[in-house]
Amino acid sequence: MISNSPAARIEERSDGRTTVEFAATPKLSTYLCALAVGPLECSEARLVGPTETRVWHVPGKGQLTGLALEAAVESLTRLERYFGLPYPYGKLDLVAVPDFEAGAMENAGAVFFRETLLLADPAAISLVEHKALAEVITHELAHMWYGNLVTMAWWDDLWLNEAFATWMAFRIVDEWKPAWRIWNAFEHHRAAALNLDALTNTHPIYGPVRNVSEATENFDLITYEKGAAVVRMLERYLGADAFREGVRTYIHRHREGNATAADLWRALSEASGTPVDHIARGWTERPGFPLLTVSPAAATGTGRATLDVRQERFYAHPGTQDAVHSPWPVPWVVRYRPRGTTGTALGRHLVDSSTDTVSLDGADSLDWYYGNADEGGFFRVRHDDQNLKRLTAALPAALSPVERMGLLGNQWALVRSDRASIESFLEVADGFERETDHDVLERLATALAFIDDQLLDPNEGPVRAAFRSWLERRFMPQLVQLGWDARSSSEPDESKLRRAAIVRILGEIAAVPTVCSTASARAARYVQDRASLDANLVDTIVLVGARLGDAARFDRYRTAAVDARTPQDRRRFQLALAEFRLPDLIERALALTLTDAVPTQDVAALLVRAIGNRAARERAWRFITRSWASLHRRLPPMMVTRLIDALPALQTPTFKREFTTFFRTHPIPTAARAVKQALERFDLNHELRQRAAPGLAAWFTNR
Repeated sequence: MISNSPAARIEERSDGRTTVEFAATPKLSTYLCALAVGPLECSEARLVGPTETRVWHVPGKGQLTGLALEAAVESLTRLERYFGLPYPYGKLDLVAVPDFEAGAMENAGAVFFRETLLLADPAAISLVEHKALAEVITHELAHMWYGNLVTMAWWDDLWLNEAFATWMAFRIVDEWKPAWRIWNAFEHHRAAALNLDALTNTHPIYGPVRNVSEATENFDLITYEKGAAVVRMLERYLGADAFREGVRTYIHRHREGNATAADLWRALSEASGTPVDHIARGWTERPGFPLLTVSPAAATGTGRATLDVRQERFYAHPGTQDAVHSPWPVPWVVRYRPRGTTGTALGRHLVDSSTDTVSLDGADSLDWYYGNADEGGFFRVRHDDQNLKRLTAALPAALSPVERMGLLGNQWALVRSDRASIESFLEVADGFERETDHDVLERLATALAFIDDQLLDPNEGPVRAAFRSWLERRFMPQLVQLGWDARSSSEPDESKLRRAAIVRILGEIAAVPTVCSTASARAARYVQDRASLDANLVDTIVLVGARLGDAARFDRYRTAAVDARTPQDRRRFQLALAEFRLPDLIERALALTLTDAVPTQDVAALLVRAIGNRAARERAWRFITRSWASLHRRLPPMMVTRLIDALPALQTPTFKREFTTFFRTHPIPTAARAVKQALERFDLNHELRQRAAPGLAAWFTNR
């Protein structure tokens, strides 16, 4: 039996029962109380100072605890150092729960996790999975101070817990494992938050919460990822040392009590000598974010290069504008190369008006500039056409990987909002054929997958064929150069991850026949021999194997899920059942969601995968609507939202009408905002399909 504090007394009773008396728990908000009962086993204890740290699990999984224990010890040590305050609870137990709605829950001293985020085989886990495990563990341990020791006064300040824990996790993991370049991984999360916040049906980071349903709705990308990006932007503006001192003051001042955002702004202002309230409230108390349009300014006669910066709220939907524009206080950092030099410089300026002119030190003219250095700001950037051409011509050397990710994301967002043509994005993407960074390739793949799935005619027409041929020409040379297998046991992680990204582009998106057939054969071998594939390739190989699979392979995947040695492998094979394309196999996969074969935590995930499967999505929608009474009982509130988020993939106005009618007659209070956002995405995707079709056809025809 496990609870927040250590067991003070255990009594074995004559009637076969056991009485456990726990030590008194420090003053704590009641939502952080925990109790776990069962036939649990634990790892060895590791000490961080006086704190005993263990990983608990159901019997038979002790060999999977090492990575989590290492991550907990490494992060706890660094968190104590950052906060200048020892871990505040008597012990630290990390508990692996076989079926758990949330990814994890920060109960003081007894943190609960899904098994997939805590238990792992070091020899079989991909680097992406390893990073996620470390990040989630660190996130939850950051809560021991930020959320547990000092708790938000009310749920409208949920972001005070979650945004800071998200930001802190990436900061601490980056300090521990700098070779992972974890902030590049954060860019994928930041990009998703930007996409959500560009909708009209978004919400502020901070906003009034009147009931449980509204509180539940706020566990989303805005609260976590946008919040973390804004925290990071503030830290960069104030300086890391001043920011840390402000956080320490805040924690010490409100220890074992409640606090609000205003308390944090006060502490940060005291530590930095900068009035933080104006900047912070400008980002947390209003929805959306700005688009910065940057262009060379007219000559000023000062001998210094200058840039004009204009800001407006960015909306995904073309033509949408605020009646009155209120500018954000933007801590702006621009990267630029002075003409005639080989290095770059940074310019810093607080842009807090609708238009501004910024002078740049050390340059009388520029080769190029990039308007969001290190992607440290939460905004989009539109560069003037001439600068964009010079900038892309200087890639990849000109920009860091995370900036190249941002460049792709900005250009794609401008296309979606009708501020740039689809051809302009394809021209930028065309210049990435020699890209070797796996995160940049994955960012590119996200946009390419959307084009393939949502913009191209679903029939195998000439434009789709040309699109796939273009991808094959651009990226097959990299696969040939890398090979399907490492050429030595010392192959660097970057090469392994690059190979996985290239196989995803060529196999999942371009569907190159030779790549798909090789992937399918390797999937069959992996089912028989888990050591036959590099862990970083497994997800894509298993997925492509399902797309080409028959009933026999479906049955082998089901058996593999049941017999899996690791939680990651079990979930991988289980969710891949939704990727098969034969009608009877699709129906079999959907039917499993109504049985105990699929844990409640994975019901929504399997349905989301089916909605993402072009061959399965209509059947999945019919299944959801006719089985809703049973499904709804198996869908935890936060998981319902994820399912609703996926449904705009159905595309057509007919499905939008069906979606509208269904959720009007089956209202879900905790997902009211998600329904509005989905309806908005139906319209956005439909508008883009109509607008982009001629440009796609012309671009590929002209090539």
